[in-house]
Amino acid sequence: MLADNINLAFKNIKERKTRVFLTLLGIAIGIMAIVSLMSIGEGMQQAVVGELSSLSDTIIVTTGDISVSSMGGGFSGGNNYFSQRDIEDIQRIDGIKSVDPVLFSSGVVEYNGESQYVSLLGLDSERMTEIFGIEFLGLETGEFMDEGDQNKCIIGHNVAYEYFDVSVYLGSKIKLNGQSLVVSGIYKQQGAGMSVPTDDYAHLTTRDFKKITGQENMTGIMIKVYDIDNAEQIALECENIINDNHGDDDYANSITMSSILESVQQIIGIIQSVLVGIAAIALVVASIGIMNTMLTSVMERTHEIGVMKAIGARNSDVMIVFIMEGVMISLIGGGIGVILGILGAKAFSSVSSSGFMGSPMPIYPVITIFSILISLVIAMIVGVMSSIYPARKAAKMSPIEAVRYE
Repeated sequence: MLADNINLAFKNIKERKTRVFLTLLGIAIGIMAIVSLMSIGEGMQQAVVGELSSLSDTIIVTTGDISVSSMGGGFSGGNNYFSQRDIEDIQRIDGIKSVDPVLFSSGVVEYNGESQYVSLLGLDSERMTEIFGIEFLGLETGEFMDEGDQNKCIIGHNVAYEYFDVSVYLGSKIKLNGQSLVVSGIYKQQGAGMSVPTDDYAHLTTRDFKKITGQENMTGIMIKVYDIDNAEQIALECENIINDNHGDDDYANSITMSSILESVQQIIGIIQSVLVGIAAIALVVASIGIMNTMLTSVMERTHEIGVMKAIGARNSDVMIVFIMEGVMISLIGGGIGVILGILGAKAFSSVSSSGFMGSPMPIYPVITIFSILISLVIAMIVGVMSSIYPARKAAKMSPIEAVRYE
């Protein structure tokens, strides 16, 4: 019986190719959007996790507000600074691997007769790569400074390519606060919101920073711990020690990279849900199209329905025929949508990895069996729900009146 219903539904679909094609096209677009957005969202989440997971044993302490939304602003903490006593007290905490003060200031960069304000970051290059890792920071060109290097700097992507009419290249000489330095490296583009904001920075060794700015103010502290599980407790302990030293309960703020990672994952999840919700609107429109197609089919096949009921078909049999037809249209459209969604996600990945969209990291879509199955299940549910009303309308027809209908 099921095979007969499938054959009958398939026969009716073939007889109305154009109308059915336009109907399943709506379903295909909705499913394509859902599959592509789910896979891109999953790929984005894995890319972020891959970038930040290596930093999960890192604690950042500043004297200013510190949150996921403010991480891209650097280590500026207003007019409050850390003291040498703060550093020494933190170093005595059990479970800490290393403590590195960060010097931050603003300065003027000059190149090719032009000048711009730039953020200056003072931290020995060797320590910076130990804290964050070369793969995470990454240089587009050049190399990190060695211990003992002087009058060298590493500049951010924006400083090199957007600050001046003429791009700054590896080996170029620039002036920072009137002091001549050689560009030994250019950071790869990080993008907004990254935990180590390098795009608009000039990175100097601690020695050169103090010489150029005349400042020794510590605005941030980078802490590495041995055990990631103790990071939150150690971060709180660091806050309490510094606050006690300065007599201010809100003097220091700390955040662990693992908590940043969790927050970023939540944000990506919310964005992904919103995007999928928007894509679902296309399915609502498509379901209306299926309902309209099925209602038209019921009117065109009134005589056929009467004959079916006259030879003994029950109301449930008539309903199954029409519901089966709606489900088949929806599943065919869903299958096409899955294929288009996979191709669309891969096309997005190619565009983003080429740098055309200004993405700081390549995003590779993650196509899962779950996303494909859930998409096909959604397509089937849409087909069933959209066919129920037309199927009930067909089942309630009087066989006598239906047979007489021309």
